[in-house]
Amino acid sequence: MKPVSEENRPEENEGQQNNTDGKEKVEKKTEKQPKKRKKKTAIEKKKIKIIVGKSIANIKNSGVLKDINSAFGHIHMKKMAIILGTGIFAVYLLTGIYVVNPGEQAVVKRFGKVIDSSVSEGIHYRLPAPIDSVQMVNIEEVRRADIGMSLPEHMHEEASESPQALQLLTGDENIVGTEAIVHYKVSDPQAFLYNVAERDEIIVRSAVEASLVQVISGIAVDDILGTQKVQAQNDVIKYAQEILNEYNAGILITAFNIQSIVPPEAVSDAFLDVTTAKEDKETAINNANGYYNSLIPEARGQASSMISEAEGYKTQAINQAQGDAAKFEQMLAEYQKNSQIYSEDTTKYRLFLETMDKILPNVKKYIVNSKDGSIDVKLLDPELNNGMGVTTE
Repeated sequence: MKPVSEENRPEENEGQQNNTDGKEKVEKKTEKQPKKRKKKTAIEKKKIKIIVGKSIANIKNSGVLKDINSAFGHIHMKKMAIILGTGIFAVYLLTGIYVVNPGEQAVVKRFGKVIDSSVSEGIHYRLPAPIDSVQMVNIEEVRRADIGMSLPEHMHEEASESPQALQLLTGDENIVGTEAIVHYKVSDPQAFLYNVAERDEIIVRSAVEASLVQVISGIAVDDILGTQKVQAQNDVIKYAQEILNEYNAGILITAFNIQSIVPPEAVSDAFLDVTTAKEDKETAINNANGYYNSLIPEARGQASSMISEAEGYKTQAINQAQGDAAKFEQMLAEYQKNSQIYSEDTTKYRLFLETMDKILPNVKKYIVNSKDGSIDVKLLDPELNNGMGVTTE
């Protein structure tokens, strides 16, 4: 069989011609569409011009322009423009006035550079924006940062700013949980604004936590739970302030208080017993010191009183003895002068009476009326109960 040539395929050629004719028609249609759109836009523009022209003609015919010219025609437009420009410029200059409230300090910047970092309270002026700008910082406000806890009245908007639980290793290798609160305020507004960047609480918390790790690592757990707590707080303030000063944060720590130091749960009861025993020990020591301080002065007072009484009795006895001796010497001298008048018996009897005058007041005496001159001493004194009868005449 003979191969069929392209010329021998009439049907295929006719189909191809039809396809080409259809394409040419579509292209002609697409060329005609933008021409129609251009004609429409030109017609619309002509209509708008006609409407605007008519409205302007109506305004001219109505006399509105004449009224406007008659009302404002006497005003000099150049002078008016100068006055308006001057007023706007004056208002612009007045925007440079600012007020610093009590307890605040202002930082003034010119094109971003600080030109004054310690503007005190009152009314002040700076060049209007965008030349100068002012930032206020409250330097009297006492701010707070929580360590190891988050109080309900001091919630944090972002989770990254919330404090995490803090566990520390003590000097005797025990682990304790610590919760604390630190108070601080701004000391240098410029350093606070440009070095802290509104992250002051996080910076203070980090400095205090680092200081706590340093301090607690050198103290035994028994001491930190008892007598060394106050000293530890003072050391934390010192070290944390040194860290903030190295960062030039412009922050001053005013107070630091350890709320609780909790030992691990497994040994918390034993730590509580030890703490209670130490407190009881301190109480007993304080009571003993108090008793000592009350007893010793009283004993010293009594001893001083007894010494004073003894010295008084000593002085009295010496004076009395000296007086008696002087009296006796005077009597002796008188007796020697008149020995012829005073006999020896008389002197003996007088001395006997003086002696009995001293003795009788200090002895027990019985006055008995006996008919036969005998006295039963046993009846008068129960101590003489041996059956012996004593009689006196």
